[in-house]
Amino acid sequence: MEDRLPKRLPVKTHQPNWKEKLRENCFRRVKKDRASLLWKMRLQVESSTNQKEIMESAFRDIVSEELKKIKGSFLDSNVETSNSAVEDSDILWDYDGVHTSSQSAEGECEKIMLELQKIFYEDLREEPISTELGEYDGTWEDKEDDYLARAVLERMQLSDGLVCKEIWCPICKRGELRENHRSIYCTLCELQLIRGDEVNLDILQDRLAEAHTEHLDRGCRLTPKFCLESRFDITALYMQCQACKTFEIIL
Repeated sequence: MEDRLPKRLPVKTHQPNWKEKLRENCFRRVKKDRASLLWKMRLQVESSTNQKEIMESAFRDIVSEELKKIKGSFLDSNVETSNSAVEDSDILWDYDGVHTSSQSAEGECEKIMLELQKIFYEDLREEPISTELGEYDGTWEDKEDDYLARAVLERMQLSDGLVCKEIWCPICKRGELRENHRSIYCTLCELQLIRGDEVNLDILQDRLAEAHTEHLDRGCRLTPKFCLESRFDITALYMQCQACKTFEIIL
């Protein structure tokens, strides 16, 4: 997505044009928060919630938050500005991300929001989503991100036909989770959970998605780890994160 950043326009003042700066900051923010947006998309696709409205709200919040940061940097700056820079920044103060008295600022922010959505969805479709885990050279965070992209796109394109789902093991990150009439297990490591009457692979997948989403919503960007622990003669899957002290049962 980095190479899709808009090219810089000629700057006539010593201070960057706020519209240009806002656009660049928003693009970088979407790239940084990509995993969080993907999880949010995936959960909304699986539910009855209007996905379009949810994602529009998410992108609008990004634009609004980045705009507030730019306002703050203007207020904190002691650098002298030219008359043209002051006139340009006047439009900025008229727009607060929700209520606006400046059609110019409102139109610019709306345009940026639409650009963010367009590029986000284009990147989602253009990625090599068929890449196999064994051939992937990136980090686990990259693999997880690729898995999310595949899961979201798969759900978006879901028709009445059956879709073959691949669920990676959260512990070893290499094996595939499968199930039989007795248990849910990993094809490569020791992960094995006894199935109950109402427990299956789909429920485990939903719980993993919910746990990741809740963890991201807390503001923590460290990838959580998963482990099996036996307590009171019951073996369960737990998620833990040293950064935010999360420790919760998944299934």
